[in-house]
Amino acid sequence: MHLILSMAEEKKDEKKLTKAEEQKLHVYFVDKVITLMTGAMGLVAALAWNDTMRTLFQRVFGTQGNGDLTAMFIYASIVTAAVVIVTYRLTRFSERMKKKNDK
Repeated sequence: MHLILSMAEEKKDEKKLTKAEEQKLHVYFVDKVITLMTGAMGLVAALAWNDTMRTLFQRVFGTQGNGDLTAMFIYASIVTAAVVIVTYRLTRFSERMKKKNDK
């Protein structure tokens, strides 16, 4: 019972966030989500290139690989280009939000 009362008292002492604080928190959250998304997309691109390079080495050294090497290079290039474009746009979006918040 004492714990419940102390938690209720702590709730009363908590202050509401101002609009500026809410905006800063929102920008921080979006920035972190973008960072996580960028990392995930980078992993996808890395895995695509990993498969491509593995198949290349299998072909060069005579080991029979599955799939078409040209298709794998095209896939890896497209994924990498998409990741670069999305990362660039997300970074610009994040920077605009930060600048807007600083004003």
